[in-house]
Amino acid sequence: MASKWDREVARDICSWIQRATGASVPSDNPSDFAEELKNGQTLCQLANKIQPGTVKKINKMKMPFQMMENIGWFSDFVTAYGVPKEYGFVTVDLYEKQNVPQVLIALKWLKIQAEKKGVKL
Repeated sequence: MASKWDREVARDICSWIQRATGASVPSDNPSDFAEELKNGQTLCQLANKIQPGTVKKINKMKMPFQMMENIGWFSDFVTAYGVPKEYGFVTVDLYEKQNVPQVLIALKWLKIQAEKKGVKL
């Protein structure tokens, strides 16, 4: 996983997330990156910053199914917002750290789409 990790892209995306949500997400290590985003709350906040009202209710509990639900809502948002499916990710990519670089790719393309649509974060 670490060999596929693009630190430069990760730094850019983590900085973008911090500007948008205030959350500090580590960019050097894919495992730490995933652990910080695992509950899905920051991702849902990001979705709501990009397109207000996208995620109506963000689960705050630390129950696995609620965290996975948050991630799923964000993943659905990424696709609905215009990121091509091949750049998207599924819940287990993040929650179970099965393909964290794919999550980074999805976030990179979400940022590109947001900028194309004139969203400044």
